[in-house]
Amino acid sequence: MAPSSQDEAWGLYVSALASSDQPLGGPVPGWRLLFVVRGGATLATGGRRRMRLEAGDVVLAASEAGHRFLPDPARGCRVHQVDFRGWQMDRWLEAGFFAPLPRVLRPGFDEGLLGLVARLVELARNRPPEASRLMAGALGHLLARLELATRSLPAGPQARLVQEAQRRLSESGGEPHGLAGLVEELGVSETWFRRCFRAQTGMAPQEFRMRQRLERACELLSDTEAPVSTIAADLGFSSPAYFSRAFRKATGLAPSVWRARTLQP
Repeated sequence: MAPSSQDEAWGLYVSALASSDQPLGGPVPGWRLLFVVRGGATLATGGRRRMRLEAGDVVLAASEAGHRFLPDPARGCRVHQVDFRGWQMDRWLEAGFFAPLPRVLRPGFDEGLLGLVARLVELARNRPPEASRLMAGALGHLLARLELATRSLPAGPQARLVQEAQRRLSESGGEPHGLAGLVEELGVSETWFRRCFRAQTGMAPQEFRMRQRLERACELLSDTEAPVSTIAADLGFSSPAYFSRAFRKATGLAPSVWRARTLQP
């Protein structure tokens, strides 16, 4: 995404976007956001320093530093990557926001943050008029929300339990995760867990799991040639028709249409 002179004057612009099992590109000027959405990894930041990453974590680093991102061999890792540049970020760092870098932020599965990442992807794919400026606005909103989230993270055993549940649900891949088995593993009652989960996240556990399954569906539709019926079965949907209804409700498009639009040059 080559910036124009107006983009540079605006002070903030997206230079690259990706969703993959491994961050793309080598050291380049600017900054990099990595949203870990599944699995785990280690960030090697130079010398012997290692930073553990789990699903729900966000890394903010200088992209030119060349840190090594090492997905877990057994679990793998899925990340959303946003590379960006601009003098506005320099000012925020000088004012003490986000510093020091690299930094691992642990907001958990914040739907607002992930929604803004999805908005960036949508703008990059569809390229409406003034897309770069609209992307800069979404990026600024994302950074502001991320900074605020790191200063207002829920604390205490309930919040930690819900974050652990989110991590386990996100790491179960396409397999449906029985709620009864999960609460037994966590050592709590199902009624208490449902109430606590909704209070912390604003949604029911089943809704969170459905979002994880549909996000995985988007990855499979764009990264593989598997038939829609196979993807539906692999993700634990009872039928391709049920999967298509759920996918259309979430994205506004049928799976086949979503795949066709994603694969357009």
